[in-house]
Amino acid sequence: MEKYQIIKILSNNVVLVEKQNKDYILVGKGIGFGKKKGQLISNTQAIENTFISLEAVDSGEFNDMISNVDPKIIELTQKIVSMISNETNKQLNPHFHLGLIDHINFAIKRLKEGIEIVNPFLSETKLLYPMEYDLAKRSVKILKENLNIDIPEAEIGFIAFHIYGANNNKSKNDALESSKIINKIIHFIKIKLNLNLDENSLDYIRFITHLKGVLDRSKKNKNIKNIFLKQLKKDITYEYKIAYDMSEIIKKDLNIKITEDEIGFIAIHLYKLNNS
Repeated sequence: MEKYQIIKILSNNVVLVEKQNKDYILVGKGIGFGKKKGQLISNTQAIENTFISLEAVDSGEFNDMISNVDPKIIELTQKIVSMISNETNKQLNPHFHLGLIDHINFAIKRLKEGIEIVNPFLSETKLLYPMEYDLAKRSVKILKENLNIDIPEAEIGFIAFHIYGANNNKSKNDALESSKIINKIIHFIKIKLNLNLDENSLDYIRFITHLKGVLDRSKKNKNIKNIFLKQLKKDITYEYKIAYDMSEIIKKDLNIKITEDEIGFIAIHLYKLNNS
């Protein structure tokens, strides 16, 4: 039978424990009720779903965070992580658990203090990461229902970045980076083409999706051949020039080279947007 020694009672439902020189957070209804530091927990049936292993986490970093976190947030984050894990059929690593706990705790704290959460990349995030956005939306619903607090849509986008990182074994910053550069490109296009782009139009959605593919392929040095390149340079010169200027923005900001073949395909999408 597994036995965990209590290091600290965080709440009636959340306890910090140790087993075989490894630390864990156990989450379960009433698991910490009436317990004291040093006592053993052997009834693992009281542990809901799974527990958060801290063996891969720096202890100093964890202690700093846990001393400032609301235990209720740990409970709800564990519920959210379980939902995401079930939906994606993936075991999510401890760094995601703790990163999400820290993020949600800080976001709720800011909202309670009346600080507005602003996300300038929300539209791009919805289109680039629809699955992650949907999971983030469901995560926010869990928080709203249990904390009785209004959480803005901007926060859904930020949680989606965390989920993308966890699902793809990457940093949340990878998703933020893509959303950021595409947001910058959209502003550039609006000015150059003097367009008021309809973000719900099929051409716009296709363009954003294509840009994500361009970034992904270029990061991996994968190239697709564009047999119409010479003709495109002649027929849609203006759009090709804008597409080239876009590639220079990407090169400058992300240090990624976009090939002429890819620039040609981008020009086709720009032409459609400019003539729709």
